Amino acid sequence: MTCYFIRKAFGVALMALCLLGGASALAASLDEQRQWYEEAKEALSDDDVETFRRLREKLDDYPLVPYLDYREFARNLVQKKPSEVEAFIKEFDSLPFSETIRERYLQYLADAERWQNFVFVQPMPPRDEVMRCHYYYAQSKLGNTELAWQGAESLWMTGKSISDACDPLLGKWQKAGQRTNNVILDRMLLVYAEKNRNRLKYLYKQLSKKGQTRGKAVLDLYDNPENVGDFAKRSKVTPFNQNLTIIAYKRLVRSDVREAVKQYDRVMAGQHFPAAKRQRMADYTASALFATDDKELILWRDSKLEGTRSKSLLERRFRLAIRQAKWQEAQNWMERLPENEKTSIRWTFWQAHLLVKAGKKEEADKLYHSILGKRNYYSAAAATILGKPIVYPVKTAQETIDHSHEHAAALLRIKELIALDKLFSAYREWEYLLDRLDNDEVVNLATYAAANKWHHMAVQATISGELWDYIELRFPIAHKWWFDFFSKKRGLSATTMMALARQESALNVEALSPVGARGLMQLMPMTAKETAQKLGRNYQGKKSLFDPGVNIRLGSGYLKMMLERYDDNRIFAFAAYNAGPTRVARWREETDGKLNVYEFIEAIPFAETRRYVENILMFEVYYGDLIGKKTPLLKPNELEAKY
Repeated sequence: MTCYFIRKAFGVALMALCLLGGASALAASLDEQRQWYEEAKEALSDDDVETFRRLREKLDDYPLVPYLDYREFARNLVQKKPSEVEAFIKEFDSLPFSETIRERYLQYLADAERWQNFVFVQPMPPRDEVMRCHYYYAQSKLGNTELAWQGAESLWMTGKSISDACDPLLGKWQKAGQRTNNVILDRMLLVYAEKNRNRLKYLYKQLSKKGQTRGKAVLDLYDNPENVGDFAKRSKVTPFNQNLTIIAYKRLVRSDVREAVKQYDRVMAGQHFPAAKRQRMADYTASALFATDDKELILWRDSKLEGTRSKSLLERRFRLAIRQAKWQEAQNWMERLPENEKTSIRWTFWQAHLLVKAGKKEEADKLYHSILGKRNYYSAAAATILGKPIVYPVKTAQETIDHSHEHAAALLRIKELIALDKLFSAYREWEYLLDRLDNDEVVNLATYAAANKWHHMAVQATISGELWDYIELRFPIAHKWWFDFFSKKRGLSATTMMALARQESALNVEALSPVGARGLMQLMPMTAKETAQKLGRNYQGKKSLFDPGVNIRLGSGYLKMMLERYDDNRIFAFAAYNAGPTRVARWREETDGKLNVYEFIEAIPFAETRRYVENILMFEVYYGDLIGKKTPLLKPNELEAKY
């Protein structure tokens, strides 16, 4: 057992924290302390301060007691002096709620118009828009007008809406004569790019008569971008007119790319754009032409791409050639990549692949051999082609963990939050802790998380510290009972399911995506409901998807359906799991059986889906090695299939 002594917050008492011995130091009274903790929170909510303080006195040794101190301090926050708030923040700077206290107190000071105190607590411009508005308004009230007006203009210059909290600052800025026609017009260009006509019309009305001519041009080109060529030709060459021309031309590309191609030369010549700017606009136009089948537009696109320096566009063009099985074209576009890019593992693989197409197998094999032994999908693909074992560098963390006293209290809090199923708070503390550490300390914490089966936290630590070679930490064997159970029930490989879960959620049982996908394998509620019906199970609602057993049951069921749909081909199944079966059907129709497995994966148009498929294939290799069951990158049926 390893123990440390940590000074109690806002006090002089010392408490012993025993990390690796688990809860042994607290075991006798832990349940009772938990009860007192909940009662103390309830008492504070009921304004029963006497009961709260009586319970609080019993809890000095309880890991979560700082949260009680936070609640008590926040309860009468408006009565606190700035120096008291600063002292509290300093005392609890290792906890995420220290920032919450600062934000709440700053909002109170702003509402109370205590500007001197505001700047004392927040001496530098904050990141949050609302707080920045308050900060610069405070500076204006304190006589620092030059700084205040600079800040006001920086807030004003956005194509998006501005918080109402900025109204006092911007009103004062305007009265000081700082909101000129030029400033309004410059913002109109930003709003144009954000495609908000109502806001454009509002800004136009703020212009004086002197500025309305240019303002009217902005509105007219928004409504009729096809007039951009005429505007560029007849208008004086100025920075404003050039910027307006560019955003109007981009709007024309989005609405009518054929017309944009027709007007390209006139637009570029009209405003005397230099060669670099012309190429950027050519790139923008060409990017909208990758799906065209018009021969004239294809010729224009490719002629412009011949001059591009955009790596992403050259890669897209290479993939289009692969998708169309035009191998010489693929070779030509790959050769246009920057020299330093062509030496990467990925492009070395494709150079070798195209050499095989050209009948130069011996040269190709040399290149394949040169990229073996890397922790990389393309290295594993080269090994598969050569019939070699897949090997990669692996680092192992120390088994004995020596945590410094600085992190002991935080780790005990996280352990207790997890025990109480307060996972959001636990994850928040973990992320806050990781942000403050160097890589050596992160390795220790990742190891500690893994030892405690904090699977998602171990993964997060490896990402935070970029610990790519620590395979055992990056790929925890999490929820193995459930994966093994449904492996047998569905006839699925457990490593396939674990690799999918690792890619989808980083093994976070409470993962919630921006579009609403939930849990380990990131199921959408509607997909989960339909899958449950097909499996003959009662769907218990979207909250049930945060239960690992429920989620893995339905996720494995949906994966099984995808695999059955595609004759046990994981490439199609993974792509469908990510992008949907409709898109996979379209991609297969486009390639029409002309490609092999490597070519099809590379030809997937969506970067997210392409990386998704590559990642899961590699993750399954890692999981196979970790559980002692060697797993190939690709199965025989996948290697033999036509794509």
